[in-house]
Amino acid sequence: MRFFWVTLFVLVGLLCRLPGAAADEIRLCYNRWEPYAYDDGTGASGLAVDVARQAFETSGHQVRFTQMPHARCHFGLRYGAYDGVLFENLKETMIEPMVESKFAVINRVLVAVVRESYPHSAYKGPSTFEGANWLHVQDEDYPAKITSDLQMYPVDVGENAHGLLMLRRNYVDVVFRDLASLHFGADAVRETAGLKTLLPAVEIEPFYLHLKDTLAPVLADYDSAVAEMIANGSLDRLYYKHLGFSQVAFNRYFSGSSLPTLPQDRLMP
Repeated sequence: MRFFWVTLFVLVGLLCRLPGAAADEIRLCYNRWEPYAYDDGTGASGLAVDVARQAFETSGHQVRFTQMPHARCHFGLRYGAYDGVLFENLKETMIEPMVESKFAVINRVLVAVVRESYPHSAYKGPSTFEGANWLHVQDEDYPAKITSDLQMYPVDVGENAHGLLMLRRNYVDVVFRDLASLHFGADAVRETAGLKTLLPAVEIEPFYLHLKDTLAPVLADYDSAVAEMIANGSLDRLYYKHLGFSQVAFNRYFSGSSLPTLPQDRLMP
C-alpha cells in the first residue's frame, strides 16, 4: 500500500510538470522594480504585471506572480518552482533553455541626474561626464559605455536608497537611474530642487518576458495577445495608468527621435 501511494505521488508530480498542465497556470517570478513590478502587500502590481496578466488571461492562460530576488528567481527556474521570469534583458545568461517574448514588456530608460550647477544641460556622449564621480551601486547592471569610461570615477555603494542625497551633498556628481523609477519608485524624487535630468537617455534597454522552451506555444499565444493590445490601444492605456504617458511617446522621446511630447511635470527641471 505504501508503494502505491508513493508511486501515485510521483506520477502526480510528473503530470504537473507536463507542458499541457503547466499552461493552465503560468508561474512567473520577478524581482521588485517599481513601478514595473512590486508587491505592496495586496499582491503583485505594476506596469509589467498588468501587461502580462492581461495578455495571458486574454489568451486563455492563468498567471501567478511571485516576488523574489533576482538570483532566487533563477534558482527557482532551475528546480521547477517557476515557469518563467516576468522581465529579463537579453544579456542575462539563462541556465535553463528559455524563449523570450516578441515584444519588450518594459524598457529601462537610463538617464543621468546631476546638480543644477553641473556644466552640461544635455547628454552628449562620454565627454559629458569627463572627470565626474558617479554613483556605482554594486550588483546593478550598467551599460559598458559607463563602466568602461576611464574619464569617470566610480564611487561604490551597497544600495541606492540615498543616491540622490549623496548627489545633493556633493559626494558624487552623477547618478544614473531608470527614469520611471526616478519618478514613481519607492525612493522616487519628491523634491527636485537643486537637481536636473540630462536628456536624451544614456541608454534605452528592452526587457522581455521569458518562459521555459517547453512553453513556446503558450508564449506564442501571449505574443499574439500583446500584438492585439498594441493594436486596440489597451497597452497604451496601461502605460497611462502607471506612468502618465503612452508607450510610443515614452520610447521615441527619450531616444531623441521625436519632439518632446511628455507632460513637463513628468520631467525634472
